[in-house]
Amino acid sequence: MAVNRREVLAGMGVLAAMGVAAGHAQSGAVSAGVDTDKAGGDFAGGSKVFKMSSAERTKLPNGGERLNGFMGTLATGEVAGMHESWTPAGTPAPALHRITHSEMIAVFEGELEFEHDGKKERAVAGDVIYVAYGTTHAIRNAGDGTARYMVFQVGK
Repeated sequence: MAVNRREVLAGMGVLAAMGVAAGHAQSGAVSAGVDTDKAGGDFAGGSKVFKMSSAERTKLPNGGERLNGFMGTLATGEVAGMHESWTPAGTPAPALHRITHSEMIAVFEGELEFEHDGKKERAVAGDVIYVAYGTTHAIRNAGDGTARYMVFQVGK
């Protein structure tokens, strides 16, 4: 099943809105009281469209490619970023590494192997991988063709 960016971003937007709404409900805060001047990086200046179609892909030393979408601090204080990656078949997996944020990885094409917590799991087009804060992990292309996926990261 092929999944496009619009479908994944729409789903991620709904999840993000639910999380923010739940956080506001628990804290008693109202969204109208959020000070958007506290946003930084790519989020400074408030709401906007990130033009991914005009962004440039960067070649990586391992043969893959990466398109950086955005990175900055949300008005609510969380650091958030997004990038899209293309990893050719046979590309060596990076070393296991520990993250200091949380990640959601939406698989658009191909098959990925997600190594974490002493186990290996497979994810295919349409699947979403959740990498919890502090997880030591690695992602590799486990298929015969190019794997394409989008990484959303959130954390302070």
